[in-house]
Amino acid sequence: MSTILLTLDSLAGVTSYLEKSFEMIQKLQGENVLLLDILDTAELELAEAQDDDFLPALEKSKEAALEELLAQLQTRYPEVAIEASLQTGNPKRKIIDEAKRLNAELVISGSHQYSNLEYLLSHGSVAAYLAKHLPCDLLILKGEV
Repeated sequence: MSTILLTLDSLAGVTSYLEKSFEMIQKLQGENVLLLDILDTAELELAEAQDDDFLPALEKSKEAALEELLAQLQTRYPEVAIEASLQTGNPKRKIIDEAKRLNAELVISGSHQYSNLEYLLSHGSVAAYLAKHLPCDLLILKGEV
């Protein structure tokens, strides 16, 4: 397996999620991995309206964290070509677009495991949308993600 898209989506428990993800990437002999973190514009609208400096500060903070994470992963998994990208927009669409652009063979995503009410309030499951619309396979990791 050559190209894998690994979504971050500001998951809680990112350490265990990444360990599980890279176990799978190694088993599948993944060669290229893109770490994709997405700032959801729908969630940012309120904060942005309240403070003009919020989004640029958040982007800068997320970029720094993503760069640090990338450096750690590149050191730990030197046999895998790992890149990272922070994007702003609708997570469902951004993941689909990136999977198509990369011609990814697999997308790895976490499940937030929302309750029914949380699911309805969040406008539907990203994982369910991806399962229906991705042009490639999807691996959903459950647990403390």
